[in-house]
Amino acid sequence: MGKKATSITQSRSGWLWRWNEPESVLSVIPKSKTKRLAAQAKLANVDAEKAISRAYQIELARAKAIGEAMFKSGKALRYSFLSSGRQIFLRTKSVLKQIDSKPSKK
Repeated sequence: MGKKATSITQSRSGWLWRWNEPESVLSVIPKSKTKRLAAQAKLANVDAEKAISRAYQIELARAKAIGEAMFKSGKALRYSFLSSGRQIFLRTKSVLKQIDSKPSKK
């Protein structure tokens, strides 16, 4: 009970599961149960808003990663089709050259 601050502070613990513990705790606990519950409700709302914000940012990053992966796979597919088309074109051209260069027997 060495804390003498009168403000609300945040916990800096390094839990792996952040949802399991509150991010902010009361530095000074009011004696009145009503005030204590009101302060705890306020902190719980702040924690919930921060958690929602983190989830939103994570979801945006996930959507961005999925979009980037789809773009890159589409690009790879396009180059694959172009490469296959070019190979078919060159092989057909080579076969036609071979047919044209053969002397006709008369």
